[in-house]
Amino acid sequence: MDEARTQLRTGLIAMFIYLFTAFYSVGEGPVAFMYSAEVFPNIHREQGMAWAVCVNNFFAALLGLTFPAMERAMTTMGAFCFYAFLNALAFIWIFFWVPETKGLTLEELDQVFSVKTLDFDKYQMKTWLPWFFRRYICRDKDAYLKPLLEKSHQENWDDDRVYAPTEKNLDA
Repeated sequence: MDEARTQLRTGLIAMFIYLFTAFYSVGEGPVAFMYSAEVFPNIHREQGMAWAVCVNNFFAALLGLTFPAMERAMTTMGAFCFYAFLNALAFIWIFFWVPETKGLTLEELDQVFSVKTLDFDKYQMKTWLPWFFRRYICRDKDAYLKPLLEKSHQENWDDDRVYAPTEKNLDA
């Protein structure tokens, strides 16, 4: 490889490492630590965070140790496609089993995490997904998302319509 191509390649690698670090550090990087800090009850938070950090660091080390062997066995493209596949599985897993915690107090989080998994799955499929489609795909700014906490106390989960805003549910 000639000198110009080597310099270009080194520059591109450095630029993409910098971009990854810049966006990951303020985006997805701290999510595992922030979410772990919220999910444990106050009485078990320290022990829970210790285990969460331990598990996170274990799998980061496992990834770093196994990547060279995967790269040799699968080529670089194959290794990254494998990780892309794992990310797609993680996206599905997060959609069905990780509730939103934005804007909730620590006491409200206990209510969120007490919702049964099957009920949360139904909420995601029958309420959140249709709302997301109406709000962001159809660009309906009046689409109303019924909150999860209200759904957790209802007995009837067969109501699969997307809720439009009314004075009653806007005042609540």
